[in-house]
Amino acid sequence: MRPRLLHSKETLRRRRRLSNTWAGVVVAWSFIRTLLVWAAVGDYGLNPWIYLAIDLSSAVVDAITTPRMVLNFIDERYRVAAGWGLIALVAFIVPDLYIFLGTRTLPTKLIVLICVIIGSTLTVGVISVTRKVNKGRLERKAAAAASD
Repeated sequence: MRPRLLHSKETLRRRRRLSNTWAGVVVAWSFIRTLLVWAAVGDYGLNPWIYLAIDLSSAVVDAITTPRMVLNFIDERYRVAAGWGLIALVAFIVPDLYIFLGTRTLPTKLIVLICVIIGSTLTVGVISVTRKVNKGRLERKAAAAASD
């Protein structure tokens, strides 16, 4: 087991601020996404209130797990990061599953479009997390070098 890393108060404050910002973004996106999904598949039996409840619940989980995953990757705690990442992935997928389970038969074109959107947002998310981890590691190394 890796020893617990000690971070400066400023680093801890910055991490908390970024985590809180992420929480606000994912919850706001939940409302926007519900409107978009309702407009796109509402005619196929999707209940927007159930979707919103599922998406908000998932957003809360995502708001907690994604920053923890990123920070643990930055701190090179891979096993812990992978655990948080798995939970974040499930939270990401659950609202989209409801689109398929909560609607009547969707046209093939709409299914393909939804799958492309899911794949695209997942790809953007992975790229974003990778960039944040790399940037965080560089900042951590620079801070360590400056303190030596």
